[in-house]
Amino acid sequence: MTKPIGADVKRKSKTPNEVFGRAVTEMRAAKQLSQVTLAEALGYSTFYLGRIERGKANVTCDVMAAISTYFNMSIGQFWTYAEKLARKPSRKK
Repeated sequence: MTKPIGADVKRKSKTPNEVFGRAVTEMRAAKQLSQVTLAEALGYSTFYLGRIERGKANVTCDVMAAISTYFNMSIGQFWTYAEKLARKPSRKK
């Protein structure tokens, strides 16, 4: 299995996009998924998923719903997870 892209990158979590993106990266890494695998499962390009994870994409409710549903969570549950991550320091391997 390939190394999950972005899993070892220190993430800022200041804007809502960065908070959401960090949560996507952390959740993906916890499930040992590559960006390619997750992007394909969601029907998005790897480029777009990378922008989401870096907090550079302004995601819609539909995208938030697709990502949270993939991880068997509601949007609210995913945001609660994301906000908890934002309160603790980023990990660095």
